[in-house]
Amino acid sequence: MNKLVLAVALLPAAAFAQTPQQGVPLQVRRGFFTETSIGVFFTLGGRHGYSNAQTYLQLGVGYDLSENVELAANFGLGSNAQNCFSEPCEGPLAFPDNFTVSFLDANAAYLFKLAERFYLAPKLALGYTFLDPPPVADASGPVSGGPNFGGGLGLEYATNMDHFSIGVDGLARWIVGPNIPTLAFFGRVKYTF
Repeated sequence: MNKLVLAVALLPAAAFAQTPQQGVPLQVRRGFFTETSIGVFFTLGGRHGYSNAQTYLQLGVGYDLSENVELAANFGLGSNAQNCFSEPCEGPLAFPDNFTVSFLDANAAYLFKLAERFYLAPKLALGYTFLDPPPVADASGPVSGGPNFGGGLGLEYATNMDHFSIGVDGLARWIVGPNIPTLAFFGRVKYTF
């Protein structure tokens, strides 16, 4: 029983150890990577000021150009819940106050090393957004999408498991056309080949 208690007590220290038991220092992998992210998403503005928080999912591939610079392409999926962006908000002529938001983005990040294997990563995003069903209309009819741009901040930690990094991100984007600001907060798992 004492050995079990000791093992559980030393587990956090082992997770942040600098050198594996074999005595070979861990080298943070850089190069081609894939990532999966899950978190929360909501829109700002509209009739109610903000939408209800909804699940956000993001999948991506990318490449570390250097120890500090990474480029990625991502597909993100969230939804606006109970926030109307058109007038009128009720009745037969109203546009929906619940709609899906799909992002196809290119991201660039610069990783500032805070400690061994621990990085702060400011990010920029640019891409296109699909809105389904269209939440607003302009002079030419319903607006079902538009370009987006934004930025955010992330924290990344290269784990003791070779190839794997984990992190948390916050990302704000503006959808041009319907003029909808969005926020996403999510955890990331990154696998570098």
